[in-house]
Amino acid sequence: MQNTKIIDITSLSEMLYGEKKYITEFSEAAIESFTEFRDNYALFLTDRDETNFRKAGHKIKPVAQMLGLSQIIEEYEHAKTLIWDEKPEQEIKHSIAKMNDICNEVIIDLNTVINS
Repeated sequence: MQNTKIIDITSLSEMLYGEKKYITEFSEAAIESFTEFRDNYALFLTDRDETNFRKAGHKIKPVAQMLGLSQIIEEYEHAKTLIWDEKPEQEIKHSIAKMNDICNEVIIDLNTVINS
């Protein structure tokens, strides 16, 4: 099907019975979700706001799991420890940059799915 780099398009297609319309709708909604998550991840991690950080993570986890995006879940779990262990600002910034890169790649892949 599509030539994506990071998402598991086969599982997505199977889940949505290969229906282009549903795959497109799902992909559009997922782009909104990953954009919101990326922005909230940076905001709440920078503020070390564990409550809202957890809410953002719990909201994206099911979509990330459906798309086979274990690296998002792993980095999110790692970032929680940065808050708990009161790690230095540099480690927080590194995690934000890493998550930005992952989410941006996911968004590019989802756009590829929509436009194919």
